[in-house]
Amino acid sequence: MYMYQPQRQQALVTKFKGCGYTLIELLVAMAAGLFLLSGVAMSYTAIKSTVVASKELSHAQEVIRYTSQVMTRSIKQTHQKPELENNKAALRVHQKALQLACDGSVPVADYSELYTLSNGYLTCDIGDGPVQLLRGVEVLSFDEDGILISIIVKPTDMPKQFENGIQIDIAANRLVLDKAVFTNP
Repeated sequence: MYMYQPQRQQALVTKFKGCGYTLIELLVAMAAGLFLLSGVAMSYTAIKSTVVASKELSHAQEVIRYTSQVMTRSIKQTHQKPELENNKAALRVHQKALQLACDGSVPVADYSELYTLSNGYLTCDIGDGPVQLLRGVEVLSFDEDGILISIIVKPTDMPKQFENGIQIDIAANRLVLDKAVFTNP
């Protein structure tokens, strides 16, 4: 039969009396944990917004780089002064035969390239219908000052400090070279 042993119960209580946490200690630990967790959450939010801004800038840089590359090739190889059309919203560049066209072909006859903005796409038309070269363009306009062609391009999702777009200036230097006279000394 089992008999009640008060001495044994007293020994167990004494043995485990100092083990465990008080309510105050648990509340302090939870407050410290929440403080650390809120710091992590704020860091995550800041990092995420930085990544989004970085992607937008990367896209904008790619749009500007590609626009500059295509327009530079076209304007520098022309033998005639480029023409502005549609109230400076389009640029026509006349090219000689057997030169690389904006659509990647090499026409066997003289041709002209017409650059325009259509539904967010930079397009080029050499007479076979417009070809979409690049998407993500919000604003595209042209201006000229002699042989200097200025292109204003604004990619979509551009940061506020560039809300007017980026200006790319390209000189039609082949026009100068065609008029140059070389003499032997």
